Amino acid sequence: MGVCAWGVRRLDLFARAGSGALAHRWFDDGWFGWEGLGGGLTSAPAAASWAERRLDVFARGGSGQLVHKWFDGSSWSGWSHLGGVLTSAPAAASWAERRLDVFARGGSDQLVHKWFDGSSWSGWSHLGGVLTSAPAAASWAERRLDVFARGGSGQLVHKWFDGSSWSGWSHLGGVLTSAPAVTSQGPGRLDVFARGGSGQLVHKWYVNGEWSGWEHLGGTLGSPPTACSWSPGRVDVFAVDRVDRLVHRWFQDGDWSPWEHLDAMP
Repeated sequence: MGVCAWGVRRLDLFARAGSGALAHRWFDDGWFGWEGLGGGLTSAPAAASWAERRLDVFARGGSGQLVHKWFDGSSWSGWSHLGGVLTSAPAAASWAERRLDVFARGGSDQLVHKWFDGSSWSGWSHLGGVLTSAPAAASWAERRLDVFARGGSGQLVHKWFDGSSWSGWSHLGGVLTSAPAVTSQGPGRLDVFARGGSGQLVHKWYVNGEWSGWEHLGGTLGSPPTACSWSPGRVDVFAVDRVDRLVHRWFQDGDWSPWEHLDAMP
């Protein structure tokens, strides 16, 4: 699944339906049901927003290439094919209006990166690493990108772009049994989630230049989580449980909600 927010109290959630089509539901002071948006997806989708009422959705298509569909505020585009040989679901982030950065695991398990600069798409850039999951990506400032994945021994690994160059890979520990998810509530803040060793949601955060330890948030997850933030102090996390129900937990006003069970997946 993928989720993003283009405004306060707005969530757009995307999933790959059983038929392989893209499915979409949204929260706008209440949940709306699933709508089908077509396509033949072979991975979970990723979503990003660079402006109010703008949505960009990415996935792996039938021949392993990156496919892209967007909402311009009034209607959905068709599917655009952006090439590549992806071996995982993609991740997407935006650090400015009309800017998109897309990441995936490539053919030799390394991180690959493609970006849109407001007028055209780049080629694929290879950023190394040995990934054992799909990546996750977020931005907390203009020209800042943070990318996470599960490394070779199941730990969380992290690579970032500081506006001029890419870091090496940093190892942040943990025992992950899924791809991670990441979101930012604001400048200098990152919240990373994954499924832990017993199927529960685990959480690690970065603030004021320091990483926390791992926090255990319960649940019995049957899928990787996905996460987003619509304002400082608010984080929403979604996953599928072991009986194929969509589950949701959120952080607001300094505390975590209980798990909310929404409905069956499309």
